[in-house]
Amino acid sequence: MKKFALGDVVNSDKGRRGVVRAAYRSKDGQQFYAVEKDGAIDYLEEDRLSPAPRVELAA
Repeated sequence: MKKFALGDVVNSDKGRRGVVRAAYRSKDGQQFYAVEKDGAIDYLEEDRLSPAPRVELAA
């Protein structure tokens, strides 16, 4: 089962924040995500990503 959905904001293991644009499995069954960061796409394994903390804005 996928840990992240399309449009989720995630942090990579290198500390960069991005948006999930695609999710797929490799032939070996490993879950990968295409994450957009500053207009570029990175392809990362699921275990290299964590959910980004939500920021609460004042009214």
